[in-house]
Amino acid sequence: MRFSFIAMFILALPTMALTQININWETSVDVAPESFGYTNLRMELDSDGLPVILHGKSGNDGGLYCTRWNGASFNEPVAVTTEVGLFINDAEGPRMAISGDRVAVSYQLSGQWANGGRIALSEDGGVTWETPIAIAPNATEDHFMPVPSFDSDQEPWLTVKWGSNPVLEGAMFWDEANSSFLPPVDAGETMAGDAACECCASMPFSHDGRHYDVVRNNNDNIRDFWMVRTDAAGNWSESLDIDPTNWSINSCPASEAETCILSDGTLLAVFMSAAEGGSRVYWSTADLEGWSLMGSDRIDPSSNHVENHPSVHAHQDHSVVAWESNQGGYKVMVATGSGTFGAPEEWSTSATSVTENLSGHSRRPVIRIDENKVHLVYQRPSEGTIHYVQGTLESSTGVAPSQSANMVTATLTHEGWYIAKLQDNFNYAIHDLGGRLVSSGRSKNGHVPFSQSGVYILVIDAASGAHQIKLFR
Repeated sequence: MRFSFIAMFILALPTMALTQININWETSVDVAPESFGYTNLRMELDSDGLPVILHGKSGNDGGLYCTRWNGASFNEPVAVTTEVGLFINDAEGPRMAISGDRVAVSYQLSGQWANGGRIALSEDGGVTWETPIAIAPNATEDHFMPVPSFDSDQEPWLTVKWGSNPVLEGAMFWDEANSSFLPPVDAGETMAGDAACECCASMPFSHDGRHYDVVRNNNDNIRDFWMVRTDAAGNWSESLDIDPTNWSINSCPASEAETCILSDGTLLAVFMSAAEGGSRVYWSTADLEGWSLMGSDRIDPSSNHVENHPSVHAHQDHSVVAWESNQGGYKVMVATGSGTFGAPEEWSTSATSVTENLSGHSRRPVIRIDENKVHLVYQRPSEGTIHYVQGTLESSTGVAPSQSANMVTATLTHEGWYIAKLQDNFNYAIHDLGGRLVSSGRSKNGHVPFSQSGVYILVIDAASGAHQIKLFR
């Protein structure tokens, strides 16, 4: 099993060439005039790698719009639907999915939480839109906050917050014979507890013939992110806790995760948690084949600012991540890394503010990448608009210490951890994230016994020196 770690106090290291990936940003432009709104911001890439942007405006003169980048400028915004009374909301409002040039947008009619869910389809990348489909026209209990996805056959499916006491994570699939959606099934049945977080949007996706969903759970007010998936028979039979922060909060935090699949097949998720006392952004990686959590940490462990709304994407050899950080005003931070499971460990060294020179708040970024082109959108509330900026990945070479010869690694075992390269006797101490000592001892064979779940700091005193490793169990 691959494992995430941080090793410190390593001295007298040789040097190696380091290739740093930077983003050369162009000048930002507005996506659409203020009259088309800046809320409910979503973005995906079409089959040509060009941005398709969803945005809306609430009120009597509001609406839901799709705006396309044509490679040189933005086309005129197109209304997704002519219906009125749409529930336009940043956290709980309309969502978008793309498969090739097929686009799905889901939304809710305000106040119609049982039968007001809709999905609209476009077959030409968002240029024109078909008549919206009611997802549960005869429902009498809540089918709230629909989030669309596409399966391998480009057929739509979606998740909803289903019912009210408890709120379940419902999955609804397309019935081609009747041109309608089947009734929901409980996708979160195997998660801990008996409810989903009632106002945190889900992240459904399909991969290698299975359906997946990343959802914030509600287990007696422990609101962690879980990943659930179907088995070969199509049943939602597997679940995995991918959020070791164990955030306890008695109200819904109205935040969702974003996910992507890296080039080596690793699942990468980013999310917000306030388990450590303030709103911070985190990453987690999971092995889909072994169905296990590989690692998790803060995106930028050195930051003491309030953070929220992370967005992540990957393509080929690269990954990109963006989030908002309150530094006396919200700024948009962006970082880059490789396209494999070690990418998040690289982000903290490349994190930079893209909106440093702008006054006022820049919020709720969405980032996507296609080959070496990076696409970023974010809200500008003071202007009532959305900014779009395109960047190009560029590499530079420098010199950095090599840790390969002295790095110690920890491998999860049934009894605890095995510390590679330290088979001789060493003393160890295990602390929680608050610094409290929870276990200590002396290892004679490289094994450290420990059975508690969570995130811990392992401090090792060995003949080769002192080592500190952040571990997950």
